[in-house]
Amino acid sequence: MTPEEQLIQRYFEAFNRHDIEGVMACFHDNPVIVDAEGRRFAGREEVRRSYETSFALFPDGRCDLRSCTGNDGRGMAESLFHGTRPREGKVVEAVGAEVLEIADGKIKEIRDYHRPLPAKSA
Repeated sequence: MTPEEQLIQRYFEAFNRHDIEGVMACFHDNPVIVDAEGRRFAGREEVRRSYETSFALFPDGRCDLRSCTGNDGRGMAESLFHGTRPREGKVVEAVGAEVLEIADGKIKEIRDYHRPLPAKSA
């Protein structure tokens, strides 16, 4: 397994534990996230706030890593997100990929390409 693939796995494991410190430990000093709607979160504070919001919106949210590959400072992960919005009892699922740029063994940028699956009720 390449160092990039190990980093991707560490990131997904921390995300699934809702371990904000573990997630942030995977990121470079000046990270960027571009989410599936095209919103851009730049810098550690914005990225952290984005994850904190996601964890609060989906207390049971998780992203199952289906496959990943990485080498030479680039990575790609295919995953299935699923979580329940507590207030509505609405189950949200999305399938897609994250494309990662990696520098100095940390995630510099993630571009998220998930698309929602048909809604389910809890």
